[in-house]
This record gives sequence, structure tokens and C-alpha cells, in this order.
Amino acid sequence: MDKTTRLFDYKSAPRYLINDKTYVQTPLVLGQVRQLLEVLKDFRLPEEFTAPQLMELLGPDRLPAALAVVLTEEGKSPRDKDIAALAADLEFSITAEMALQVVNDFFACNPISSLLAGMRGALGSMMTNLAVALKNEGEETGSKTSSAS
Repeated sequence: MDKTTRLFDYKSAPRYLINDKTYVQTPLVLGQVRQLLEVLKDFRLPEEFTAPQLMELLGPDRLPAALAVVLTEEGKSPRDKDIAALAADLEFSITAEMALQVVNDFFACNPISSLLAGMRGALGSMMTNLAVALKNEGEETGSKTSSAS
């Protein structure tokens, strides 16, 4: 892929004015994925949810940290963020309405939800096929045992 081919238009990335600073949200880079996984450690995500439900599930302990991972001050690198300090700042500066917008924009910027849904679907199909194969194998084994008797 050459430099002119982009999957995401960075010029139109969502921007948020919070506490007199402009933050931008772009697709996660690998370091941010790692950071987000740390924030979401032991977190159980339901199969279906809305953005407000996700905010409620994350709760006051995880939501500011998750927002700190996905938001980056404009002109800065995600690598240069102090997640704990930004989370503490966001906790007392971002409105619930803007936090909801950030969560909604997250799913527009990151195809993670569709990837997870695809993986869930593939795993579900695989498990169904495995169950059918095991059932058929059991029936074949059972009919061989019955005819041998």
C-alpha cells in the first residue's frame, strides 16, 4: 500500500475540545491496543451492547482510563501520553455527553467490534460444526456397537 492509500482519513478524525486542549481520536496503534487491554483486564464484554451501556459497564474506575488511551492531544504521539495523568484530568473535565460521543466515535474509527463479531461468528460456526461431527461420530460408533452385539 503506498502512502496515498489510506483506510482512515486523518484530516477528518474526530476532534474534541476538552479543558482548552484539542484531542483527536484515530484508529488505535498497537501500543494503544496493549494499553486498552491493560485497562480492560478482567472486563467481561457482553455479546451485544450500546455505547451508553458500555460506559455504565466500564464505570467510573475504567472509563476515564479507557478514554485516556483512545484520545491523544492533537499534534502529539500516543507514545508520549501519561495515561494515568490524562485519565485523572478527563475524569473532572469531560462531560458525560462528550464521553458518549468519544465511545461512539471509537467504534467508527476502529473496526474492532466488527472483527470481534466476525471472530465470534466464526468460532460459533466452528463449534457448531464440531458438535455435529462429534454427534455423527458418536452415532456411527453407537450403530457399530449395536450391530456387533
